[in-house]
Amino acid sequence: MKRAFILCLLSFFSVTLTFAQQFIWNDKTQQIYDAATSLRIPEARKAIALERKSNPNNLTLALLESYADFYQLFLNENPSEYQRIYPEFEKKIKLLESGPKNSPFYLYSIALVHLHKSVAAIRFDKNWEAALDFRKAYILFKDNKKAYPQFSPNDVYYGFLSSVIGTIPKGYQWMASILGMAGKITEGNALVLKYIKSNDEYSHYCRNEALFLYPYLLMIFESNEKKAFNFLETTPYDLKHNHLHAYMATNLYLNHQQSDKAIDIIEDIELGDDYLKLPFWQLEKGYSLLNQLKLDHAQKALTDFVNSFKGQFYVKDAYEKLSWISLLQGDSKKANQYRNEVLNKGNQITDADKLAYQNAKSAWPHPLLLKARLLSDGGYQANALQILTGKTTNDFSSDAQKTEFAYRLGRIYDLMDQPDMAIKFYKSAIEKGQDLTEYFAARAALQIGLLYEKKGEYAKAISSFNSCIEMKNHAFKNSLDQKAKAGIQRCSKS
Repeated sequence: MKRAFILCLLSFFSVTLTFAQQFIWNDKTQQIYDAATSLRIPEARKAIALERKSNPNNLTLALLESYADFYQLFLNENPSEYQRIYPEFEKKIKLLESGPKNSPFYLYSIALVHLHKSVAAIRFDKNWEAALDFRKAYILFKDNKKAYPQFSPNDVYYGFLSSVIGTIPKGYQWMASILGMAGKITEGNALVLKYIKSNDEYSHYCRNEALFLYPYLLMIFESNEKKAFNFLETTPYDLKHNHLHAYMATNLYLNHQQSDKAIDIIEDIELGDDYLKLPFWQLEKGYSLLNQLKLDHAQKALTDFVNSFKGQFYVKDAYEKLSWISLLQGDSKKANQYRNEVLNKGNQITDADKLAYQNAKSAWPHPLLLKARLLSDGGYQANALQILTGKTTNDFSSDAQKTEFAYRLGRIYDLMDQPDMAIKFYKSAIEKGQDLTEYFAARAALQIGLLYEKKGEYAKAISSFNSCIEMKNHAFKNSLDQKAKAGIQRCSKS
């Protein structure tokens, strides 16, 4: 009788504990998810606090809080917030590990917090720690996919990580090998698209993230600009109210010669206290205006960014742009002051910041080439070509300037859809600059590979991609190698 009573008590406590810690996704948590993944972070945090009072045992709230923490750290890089928030990821992981293991949310939630922790760590230059959490996330998503193949949200992140791992640059492949990770681009991208098209009971659980990631996957790993922008422009994104999606669209448009569209998005977004305040908007606005050669307005926006941003990413790049503005305005004193800031502020984690730092120790850019570059980067190819018309390499003094001149013409003709002329000038850039530390020759080789791939001449494309990878000690080495490797994978299967 006594033994039966003890068993009854154990059974009761087991049921109570199971009830105490549950993963519950309902209308309220969906609303919080939508707020967090629209970057209405203050709103999401208030809603989490209220919901926790009503449902203190809902572990999903810890996951949603991780979203809020991640976006706040990743996008604003505030060191004081990092000291306070970053340790909370590990606490959330421990809490989630106490949940019911027979739920598809169990491994999924733990994996996602590990991924949040990993990407946030990269922003604060904790690369080895980031790699370990990345590996944990990958393995957990993989195990969860095996255990719960019908749990479609898992596909988004397992697919994304598979694409990333499939194109790890050569300089970092040792890390992937040691950590036991392998991935394929096509399979990864297909999983994300499959989720976007799904209409099952889980189809909204991470939809905002899938819609954020997929255009990047198309652009970076498939190198399919047309497909990426077609998806972006035919999918009903709410760029006015969802700042995460607006962030993605602005970034892609700006980096693919569509400054007009980028600035239209920035000026149309809804602002308010419910949204995370992002200096990013001033940075992207400054870039867009600079590409239009609206120097005074660009200077104001970029100055607002460097004065309000607490982090390190793109600070050197922003100061370099400010130095260019002063150079084009004929104010050499201020240009040199900004150049000193390039040397002393920010860090060199991003390729853009690395390049800005290298440039700050080199000769000033040629004003003519600089104007042509800015106009071309903004999508104003006819204006850029007009600036360079009538010029030859003899009009430029250094090998770097001669190489850039050839590269700029190649890039302009490339963007004007004149591939034969583009390849001609790209090859000239490779010939002149393959041994220089500037990125022009390596980027030219990558672009030639993309043009041959588009023509269906895959052997030539692979040869050009390999030429890009073989060039050493130049700016943007890792990102260019990653794109070249992705190109080789695509062409090898064609």
